[in-house]
Formats: sequence, structure tokens, C-alpha cells
Amino acid sequence: MASQHPARGYDEITLLALEQALKDVWQVLRAHDFYRDWDRDPVLKRDLAQTLMALADTGVRNRQELRRRTLATLDLDPSH
Repeated sequence: MASQHPARGYDEITLLALEQALKDVWQVLRAHDFYRDWDRDPVLKRDLAQTLMALADTGVRNRQELRRRTLATLDLDPSH
């Protein structure tokens, strides 16, 4: 039976961009004081990682673009 989540193969440059973009997104979330329980929120971690990998799968490899597009998927409006 085939896995529903096939292994992705990323080169070292893409892996570094993904890692850096994830750190950048987290810094923005911390600055907005959202998601204070990062260490206790594996769902958020997984969702951010999946978003970043989905972007990489479509060819986005630039750290800043990965960050920008991932942040665009989040509601950072403090009034909600």
C-alpha cells in the first residue's frame, strides 16, 4: 500500500530556505504575540511546515517569498 504522504526530495539549498523561512515566520508570530504556546502546539508547527513544503513543491525556493506567502495564509489581525 502506497503512502498518502510520499517522501519529498529537497536539495540542501531548498532545505535551508525552508528552515530559515520557518524561523522567520515564527519570529513574526512571536512579535505579534500570537500562538504563545508554540512548543505545545504541534498542529500549528505541522501546518506551517506543510504550507512551506507545499510552496516549495510548486517551485518557490526563495526564503523571503516562502515567508511572505506563508504569513499571507495566517490571520494576524489582532481584532479576531
